[in-house]
Amino acid sequence: MSKKFYLLAMVVLLSLCGSSLAEPLGMTNQTATSSEGETIIAAYFFLFDGAYDEAMSVQDSIPWKKINRLYIAFATVDDGVLTDKTTSDSPIEQTEQKISNVVALCRRDNPDAEIFISSDFGDQSVDDQYIEAAGNPQRFADSVVEYLNKYDLDGYDMDWETRQINDYAPELQTLLSTCYSTLKQAGMNPHGRPYKLSYTIWPGVHSPETVASLKDCVDNINLMTYGPGQDYDLEAFAESYYQAGFPYEKMIGGVESEFGYTENGGHDTQESIQEKCDYAKEVNLGGMFSWRLDNDMRTTDGVAESGPPTFQVTSWLYEEMTE
Repeated sequence: MSKKFYLLAMVVLLSLCGSSLAEPLGMTNQTATSSEGETIIAAYFFLFDGAYDEAMSVQDSIPWKKINRLYIAFATVDDGVLTDKTTSDSPIEQTEQKISNVVALCRRDNPDAEIFISSDFGDQSVDDQYIEAAGNPQRFADSVVEYLNKYDLDGYDMDWETRQINDYAPELQTLLSTCYSTLKQAGMNPHGRPYKLSYTIWPGVHSPETVASLKDCVDNINLMTYGPGQDYDLEAFAESYYQAGFPYEKMIGGVESEFGYTENGGHDTQESIQEKCDYAKEVNLGGMFSWRLDNDMRTTDGVAESGPPTFQVTSWLYEEMTE
């Protein structure tokens, strides 16, 4: 081989490989990106308490690159449609600003991440709103698409939590199946990705039969398997749903990051996160998520729920799921 031909071949090779040759073999991608079939690393971001302002005080430290799906909590259901949630401390203009701000920050640092809006839960009045929406499911589904387009979002997560959920299974199935088909018919979003739908499961309240009935209605379910205790054990509940007919690959296991959380043994520890992630990888769950990114191990001088988040749980989750 002549020297001239050798140099030409090297130029072609480098142009095909781009910058990848400059990265050491085996280097881990430092940004969690989302694509079809990729393991999901997700987190919820709550808007309606003091943690939002604390998180914004360290906004440049929020680890958007360690997740590939973000759930913004919450929107609400009113008069049969999905709409912005407001409180006395967060009127409509402020809620809109918060959502837009969180979307912009996440897109800036991790443009490949999927961003969902989650609709809320509550007392019987909230249940009544979901039931009303189920009376005209297409109107509700159309409002979901409109809401996603308003805020440049990738998906919708329904967090309808109630102890009567099994009694409301027909309404739940109707809402989700109509949303699912409508989102699929909507085609690709402006980021070139399909719109997606998820539903959040309350372990021990949702029966395996109710969960299994949703297998063709959603892209994923989020299991609120929070804390290191056994009451919300990820493996036990995931196995019961799988045996009832819901596929592993559509399940996303949950961990708890609120330092002040006291149920089921308190917030998840590095050890409990490792155990959950090991199980998730063993049976090929769709991924893992944390509640909440904005309130992730907030401490100041050792005082729980005070000061800005430290993002400790998010880091543990990312490390376990990408190792």
